[in-house]
Amino acid sequence: MTSVRLATPSDLPACAAIINDYIDATPWLPRTVSREELEGIFTPDLLESRVVLVAENDNAIAGYASLDKEAGFLHALYLRPESRRQGVGKALLNATKAARPGGFDLTVFELNANACRFYVREGLIEVPEGRKTDTEEGIPTLLMRWTGEAA
Repeated sequence: MTSVRLATPSDLPACAAIINDYIDATPWLPRTVSREELEGIFTPDLLESRVVLVAENDNAIAGYASLDKEAGFLHALYLRPESRRQGVGKALLNATKAARPGGFDLTVFELNANACRFYVREGLIEVPEGRKTDTEEGIPTLLMRWTGEAA
C-alpha cells in the first residue's frame, strides 16, 4: 500500500539517493554533477522553495516528487527501480495534481519513453514549442503540461 506525504528534512538523503541511483543506472543520461553535489541540493533549505512529496511502501521511501512552491513547476518525479509499475508514480502524480489543481508543467527527457508514456496516460499533454535541445545533458527534453481539473 502506497502512501504519499510531505517530506521532512530526514527524508531528503533518501530522495538524493533515488535520483543519484537513477542517473547511475541510466546509460543514456550523462552525469553532469557529482553524487556529492547533487546530495548537497537536498538540504532542509530545499523545503523552503519546494513542496517535496515522498511515497512510502512498507515504511520505506519508494519515490519522490519535487514541486516549485511559487510557479507550480514539477521539477522531479523519481522512483526506486523496484517501485516502478506498482502505482507509486501515479500516487505521486495524483498528489501533485491535488496540490496544483490549476495545472502544472514539467520537463521530461525525450529518450525516457516510459516516463513520456506514463505522463500521457495520466492526462498530460506535450507542449511542442517547449521542446529543448540545448540541455546541460545534451539530451532533448519535452515540455509536458497538466492543464488542471475541468471547470
